[in-house]
Amino acid sequence: MPNVDHLFIVGAGFSSNAGLPLTTRFTTELLNLKGIRMDGPSAHIVALLQAFVSDAFDTQDRRGRLWPDLEDIFTSVDLSANTGHHLGPSYSPSDLRTIRRALIVRTIRMLEYSADDGEKAAETSWQRLQKFFKRINIENCAFLSMNWDTVIEAGVQRQQQVSHFDYMCEAQAAKFEGFKIRRVLKGTNTKVLAVLKPHGSANWLYCDSCRQLFWFPPNQTQRIASLLFKRRDWEACSRLTGRLYEKGARQRQFACRSCGAEALGTRFATFSYRKALDFPMHERSWLSAERLLRTAKSWIFVGYSLPAADYEFKHLLKRVQLSRTSAPDLLLITGGKFAARTIETYSRFFGSQFAAGNRNIFDDSFNNSAISRLVALGALE
Repeated sequence: MPNVDHLFIVGAGFSSNAGLPLTTRFTTELLNLKGIRMDGPSAHIVALLQAFVSDAFDTQDRRGRLWPDLEDIFTSVDLSANTGHHLGPSYSPSDLRTIRRALIVRTIRMLEYSADDGEKAAETSWQRLQKFFKRINIENCAFLSMNWDTVIEAGVQRQQQVSHFDYMCEAQAAKFEGFKIRRVLKGTNTKVLAVLKPHGSANWLYCDSCRQLFWFPPNQTQRIASLLFKRRDWEACSRLTGRLYEKGARQRQFACRSCGAEALGTRFATFSYRKALDFPMHERSWLSAERLLRTAKSWIFVGYSLPAADYEFKHLLKRVQLSRTSAPDLLLITGGKFAARTIETYSRFFGSQFAAGNRNIFDDSFNNSAISRLVALGALE
């Protein structure tokens, strides 16, 4: 277990500095086909999502502005699919699992496209984030990310040439070479950053046969997305939309690096009020998260709003906070038009440590004041 003094607990607001959308904008961004080939896989997946939501939620809005929240969509899909029930006469459990995979695949692709656009634009928030990554002390810091994206991995790789990550859930490092998956061995002097992801990550592949988890470099997430939607999914997509994607019928399968089974997929704790957390990597991640929360000197929340849907994690935070013999230092770095609401939420949940005027509250993201405080703590160099 790494020696961690400072634990950064990050949410969607953290990744928004890199150009990724906040969760409130996920729905419209999922349907945004700007710059995407209309005969490509993303366009067909968007057509499937539009057809499902139009039918199930009685809306003709094709841009997602009038759609229900993603939590409501995922919860409706998950509660039916996970119990083996139809959702209405048109959607069988197998179709619902295809729709869930469509949501996940489209989310992974959207996050990657957004990150690329953010890097090209290089706005002030993006530049601030890169300076943060350049100065982060990877020897005594770790990240606990509630996001699926690979903003952290890509950032420290770009700024500090860190290419190996300890997800603290027994994940093996791997990479794609042609049509095979190769294991990557860590060198003796390789720099490693601990990054916990209790809800899963876009650069992970999980074998349903041997239950081994593999992680890949952040620039290979699009390759992973292309593997998650399999031939049977494209067949269901064609049946439900009336649109044929010919390349989907020739979707190539990859074998597990450990057992050889063609059973690779992924497991995410989706935007649902009933998250599926009973898979090995999630259980190990949560146990590792609890150990770090118990021992870290400071908990530094960045861009995380303590949403109601994360009630399991909020319970973990409160349980560990109250059971520690010495209280951690709590810092909050937030921003945007909802900053005041976020500060109030933290004040209600943690009490006086986040009272108005507290010197550990920063409402303009990684501004000079926040950076100076992190340097004083020893989290940044």
